[in-house]
Amino acid sequence: MQGQRMCPPFLSQNWNQPIEMKQLVKHIGQVVFLTIWIALFVQEVAAQELSPVWEPPRPINAQCCAAYPVPIADTWGQLHLLWADADGYIWYTRRTDTGWLQPREVLANPGRNPAAGLDAAVDTTGRLHLIWRDGSTGNALYYASAFVQHADDARFWTAPVELAPKALGAALAVDAQNKVYVAYTPFEAGQSFTLIISEDGLEWSQPIAASSRLDNNFTGGSYVSMAIDAHNTIHVAWNSQHYPGGYPEHAVFYQRSTDGGVSWSEPYDPDPLPPEVDANTESNFKNKMLKVAVGPVDDVHLTWHQYTGYRFHRWSADGGVTWGEKESLFPDMGAAYNGPVDMAFDSSGRMHVVASRAAIWYRSRSLDGQWTPPELVDPTPADWHHHRVAVVSGNQIYLFYPDINETGILWSTHKTAAAPAVAPLPLPTSIPAAVTATPRPMPASATASVRAALVATVTPLPEIAREAPYSANTVSFWLLALGPAFLLVGAVMIVYLRRQR
Repeated sequence: MQGQRMCPPFLSQNWNQPIEMKQLVKHIGQVVFLTIWIALFVQEVAAQELSPVWEPPRPINAQCCAAYPVPIADTWGQLHLLWADADGYIWYTRRTDTGWLQPREVLANPGRNPAAGLDAAVDTTGRLHLIWRDGSTGNALYYASAFVQHADDARFWTAPVELAPKALGAALAVDAQNKVYVAYTPFEAGQSFTLIISEDGLEWSQPIAASSRLDNNFTGGSYVSMAIDAHNTIHVAWNSQHYPGGYPEHAVFYQRSTDGGVSWSEPYDPDPLPPEVDANTESNFKNKMLKVAVGPVDDVHLTWHQYTGYRFHRWSADGGVTWGEKESLFPDMGAAYNGPVDMAFDSSGRMHVVASRAAIWYRSRSLDGQWTPPELVDPTPADWHHHRVAVVSGNQIYLFYPDINETGILWSTHKTAAAPAVAPLPLPTSIPAAVTATPRPMPASATASVRAALVATVTPLPEIAREAPYSANTVSFWLLALGPAFLLVGAVMIVYLRRQR
């Protein structure tokens, strides 16, 4: 009838009358069915907050020793991965629909040391830009490039070019007009970092020194991070170290430029050291490993290691002009040398971060500042270093972490985030004539055995998979969702028994 409230049959039962067993079973079935339906509906609604299970970690390489991995996700739905080995060579692989390509050696470091501190970016023409240092003690800085269509073939990489004779740290970024920016610390007393710019990766500008407040007892350090936002504002994070020894690390700073690097903001310290810690010349543990990342709505984020052993985060909602409060990211991991807390963003604007110290930790942050709890992704104890995170196609989250001193194996795991997938753009079919890659001979330093053409594939590892990490979120959800069903069934049974009595 109009205006009459309807209710399920098992709720319209006159409970003052005795209930037959057949009716009771029917009512219990209805209750269970309705509760499960509600649980499934709630699960779909709550999907934005639930973390899917990570895939079992799998190895990327088969030969020791991988270090400094750099994942680069492009707009064509591809995930590129480069890393250095202990023999002075740089390797490349790419994620495809069927898995990872066989890793190949594509570059030989011209210096006498293993390549260190790799950083890379891809521009809109499909050109992959790469820099690295000759070791980690202030030696030369090098650059090379290749187009993504041929990045797995050593013959199509440009010959390495020396960008600077000395660099303690360096970072690379590309703006919307495909200009290439490299920021590096020149290892000079009182100097923070220097910027050089190229229109095409072939010709480079004169070095532009950033403003600095360092005295002659300090120099720009081993860790440099750079990001460029949609307004072409350049954001650089760097650390200071003692001079002339170049060690230990001391403090962390951030600067920005809105005019292409001509002028810079004053250095901003997101976490000033207490006076007693600042003055302690005996301690090697000060603030270090500052990292900068730019989000989708002009939000700028900084992460760093504090001298206490905690990892911290600050963010700016106005492009780096003002900053919010610092917040702790992970449990106390102890002072470490294993790499900055890395950041990447999915299509919903959620930030994903990874850290390591004898295990791999992860968490994520929504646009409104809500963090998921710290999650132990891979508890395997190893000498994890240089951990990285990348987002592919808007919602595919990949973690990379090499065991640099034990097995030398680079591991990866991934999951799908609760964010919209982004359809890939068509891959460029032509290479600009002015910078067409030309096959080149192998480096003279290459030995005949392994470097025959620097294109030989390696023998893949046998299938090695660790157990998928325990997902407390999924179990907790079903306990919360189905628990009320069992309670309700129990209540019905009690009512039935009491009425029968």
